[in-house]
Amino acid sequence: IARLNADGSLDAGFSLGTGANDRIFTASVQSNGTIIIGGSFTFYNGTAINRIARLNTDGSLDTGFNTNTGANAQVFAASIQPSGKIIIGGHFTSYNGTNINHIARLNVDGSLDTGFNSGTGPNNSVSKIFLQPNGKLIIIGLFTSYNGTEIKGIARLNADGSLDTSFNPVLGSYASIMTVAFQPDGKLIIVGSFTFFNDSKINYIARLNSDGSLDSEYNTGTGTSNTILTAFIQPDGKLVIGGQFTFYNGIAVKPIVRLNVDGTLDTDFNPEIGMINSIMTAILQPGGKIIIKGNFISLGTVTRRIARLNADGSLDTSFNDGTGPNQRVFTVTLQPDGKLLVGGDFTSYNGIALNHIARLNTDGSIDSTFNPGTGSNNTVRTAVLQPDGKIIIGGDFTSYDNVSRVRINRLLNS
Repeated sequence: IARLNADGSLDAGFSLGTGANDRIFTASVQSNGTIIIGGSFTFYNGTAINRIARLNTDGSLDTGFNTNTGANAQVFAASIQPSGKIIIGGHFTSYNGTNINHIARLNVDGSLDTGFNSGTGPNNSVSKIFLQPNGKLIIIGLFTSYNGTEIKGIARLNADGSLDTSFNPVLGSYASIMTVAFQPDGKLIIVGSFTFFNDSKINYIARLNSDGSLDSEYNTGTGTSNTILTAFIQPDGKLVIGGQFTFYNGIAVKPIVRLNVDGTLDTDFNPEIGMINSIMTAILQPGGKIIIKGNFISLGTVTRRIARLNADGSLDTSFNDGTGPNQRVFTVTLQPDGKLLVGGDFTSYNGIALNHIARLNTDGSIDSTFNPGTGSNNTVRTAVLQPDGKIIIGGDFTSYDNVSRVRINRLLNS
């Protein structure tokens, strides 16, 4: 992890020593600027700390955040409640020596909140946690039960960690939910890799009522032909989905489509970007344009990994990143000014040597004011913007611009 200045230079005020000794999967910035990190690491700057830690604003380990023996396996997700307490999810089965399966709540000092009553919890890992305005939690993961009650892939928890039994979705076996999109009316749309819901054939997408039952008025027909990886709801209520599919309700489509509010295909959205293998991420910009990340061919035979679509799905030719990155992109972060932070395992971008991180102007060109020097020496997997504009990056790297930075760093953003 690292912190960068706005110009991409290493933030020398972010001093993390030897950093984390293994991967960081999640990073969340608290209101006071401290940073919660979770992953598979067991040391931070030479101090034993198991898989969850809090960093001071200067990158040093916050020793006031006392996790003791911490989590005994990976932490994949961390969400900060308005109270400052932290919900963590992952593959762990104990925290600080206390048996607690795959989800826990921590007090602001890092100790286990025993008032969070998950019982035996989920029986397998939790991958994402969504905080709802009413204090309840939606969790998704590989679990098939929660505290002994059968519930597959998605569950809603009360504020005290108990299972909300009024929310009872019935997914088929081997279901995997990739993400959830929340409607203002309390309904939620789930997408992922599933083909049954409550014994009804339903392919990869469903809308649930607030009680978790299937919303039969959401008419997806036969759904998609393969996994959906990303989804967001537009201000007009329409849903954009992307993934690995080639059909929607029997109609041949590119693997990004827009659905009307009733689940039918919006035929006014027609992506014209050539052959596409998959869309991994789709991000809505304030003006209605859509940034997509994936593997696709456009503009003849040019292989691209990032593009921008107009609101009707057509390729926005004013966004031109040239030949783009020479390898995969794992993270795309939209800045408030419209610029894009891009991280991955690439070593050049549009023919310019840029190791694993770059910033693009609003037209897709390389932002030459963002100067990461030699960049990171390995993959950048995540990037988080702080309120002050500085950038936290995490990944597999052990140095940034030839300075030792192990898997976490902060960059200035000026």
